[in-house]
Amino acid sequence: RAALFSISCLAVMLGFLICRAIVISKFGKVLVAIRDAEARTRFLGYRVESYKLLVFTLSACMAGVAGALYVPQVGIINPSEFAPGNSIEAVIWVAVGGRGTLTGAVLGAVLVNYAKTYFTSGILAPYWLYMLGGLFIAVTLLLPRGIVGSLHHWNALRRDRASAAAEEGVSEP
Repeated sequence: RAALFSISCLAVMLGFLICRAIVISKFGKVLVAIRDAEARTRFLGYRVESYKLLVFTLSACMAGVAGALYVPQVGIINPSEFAPGNSIEAVIWVAVGGRGTLTGAVLGAVLVNYAKTYFTSGILAPYWLYMLGGLFIAVTLLLPRGIVGSLHHWNALRRDRASAAAEEGVSEP
């Protein structure tokens, strides 16, 4: 069991590092351009389909490794594993942690799964999906960028205010 946990942690770290390398590379910048303005990226001469195919293939490989590690941990896979709630839960992980950030997705997954473990172990188990929906609505209304995205945004605002204050102090005689 400890070896399986270690292999899973290693796979998560390796997957994170691969994704991080892609995000900061020229390839990642082209992917952002495709996401934001696909027609414009195509007009600039990039073969959009090739980029999409490569990213889809990479994500399928990562999903395959995740599935191969998931089955030994839970012991058995049944049709309830493919319930819509599980897919929605993954979307909520990203929404809670922060869209557009790799660390946000990881943080969201940890927090939501901790909450799931805490609330489903007691008398609140039948209400977990309602609480999950409420969490999604609260995050959407109160933290639309998620936790990590909001922290980044607040830090940028703080830096802008500090630089504006510094410029005002310098420009005054």
